Amino acid sequence: MTIPPRIAYAQSSSLRSRPWPQYRQDMKKKAIVELEILPFLRQVLARKHKDSSLRVEKHGGDALLWFSKVSPDPDYRAAWGKDETFLYEFQLAEDTDKLKFFDFKESKVGKKVRGADSRPPFTDRQFFYILKDRGQYAFIAPQWIAENGTIGSVAAWGRAVTYRVPKEVFLKQFVDGGKDLVETIKVVADKNYLLEFQAKFLKQENKRLSRELQQVVDEEKLLSIVPHTLEGFYRVCYLLDKIGKRPDAPGVWLVYLASFFTDAMRPVDFARYIYALDFVYFNRSDLQENERTVLQRAIEQAISYISRRIDANAETGALAIDPHEAPLEETRQILFAINLIEDIKQDAAVKLGLPLATAEKIFELIPDAAKTAGYIRDALGS
Repeated sequence: MTIPPRIAYAQSSSLRSRPWPQYRQDMKKKAIVELEILPFLRQVLARKHKDSSLRVEKHGGDALLWFSKVSPDPDYRAAWGKDETFLYEFQLAEDTDKLKFFDFKESKVGKKVRGADSRPPFTDRQFFYILKDRGQYAFIAPQWIAENGTIGSVAAWGRAVTYRVPKEVFLKQFVDGGKDLVETIKVVADKNYLLEFQAKFLKQENKRLSRELQQVVDEEKLLSIVPHTLEGFYRVCYLLDKIGKRPDAPGVWLVYLASFFTDAMRPVDFARYIYALDFVYFNRSDLQENERTVLQRAIEQAISYISRRIDANAETGALAIDPHEAPLEETRQILFAINLIEDIKQDAAVKLGLPLATAEKIFELIPDAAKTAGYIRDALGS
């Protein structure tokens, strides 16, 4: 079976162990922390090298596309002075007290040399390590890890060969990150909370549609349907997604789907519209010029739709506008749409070269993630 473009990003081993939505969710968590930490890393390195012009950027296979496949390249690249560059591999520990060892994959510590029994440690990079619960950070050289760690394996990493550094030795390398790191860690926590909260929308839709589609037997007949309403189009996309099929002409579907958009649609319909747009877009192989124009307009319309609702709720952090609907659920629906439209926009800018600004952070469309997360927590009583 031909692998749809929307899953070609991911490594096959990752797809076998995780369904596409879960893979994408996990990649988004990784991107949230790496993109939020970037300004802090830039600040620390500028002080360390006494060079305010120092440049630090995301590096590796997911540098611009956070839903891209995981690459062996380090996460950040720094440049300063006369063409001096250095690489940084990012790692984070959530709960330090529960750990006895800090683990590093052998492949991240040293380069494999043909014919050699061991991997000589890298000299062009360091690990930038953060202890989330302690608000501390450290730069760890691969050579230091090789000298202070013992070779072992970690079940969670598929028994990969690993350097294990004892906790009592490792923690001595860390320094306090101050207020800036504490605030960054809080933003990461708030955005992860929003990510988990919005994901429940699709779970709710799974329950709703699975009951209604249980009786579908004639798959081929269903695939030939061209629905005449947004709900009908959305259901077809949903079913094709579930059975792993793709449209024969995604570009044509894209143009047809875009005709359903209205700025007056309810947030729940908007969320379903963006789901369908995401499905069609990430199953395309190429787009004609008129289809590219339609796509760009659809992205801009979606962002405008979202921005209007955010502006109307700037004080509360909610993302709702209809007084007759449940504001918490509307907020979930808008967050669900933001989660997908940011992926579509980024891919279209990077892969298709559409004149759209690339994102620097996840949930960038939300001006105050802390306020929105706080509104949700208060509404849920958590």
